[in-house]
Amino acid sequence: MKTLVYVEHEGGQIKDATLAAVTAASKLGEVHALVAGSNVGAVADAATKIAGVGKVHVADGAHLDHGLAENVAPLPAKLKQSYDALLAPH
Repeated sequence: MKTLVYVEHEGGQIKDATLAAVTAASKLGEVHALVAGSNVGAVADAATKIAGVGKVHVADGAHLDHGLAENVAPLPAKLKQSYDALLAPH
């Protein structure tokens, strides 16, 4: 089973809820992550170092800066077709 985990982050730091989501997803099988935001290179790099994450998708753009649902939601929706499950921590 392949799972996509949305990476929740703030101030350039990955939130603990994301780590818990990755741990849960890893029990299902292969885990990929999605980092979305503006200037998220450091966050994406940190996501590659999370134990259990095999691949990181990055969406970087000014329109993603504030994490508004109408801007971010289409990203995992498009990717979801390649995955068995989608986890979004909160």
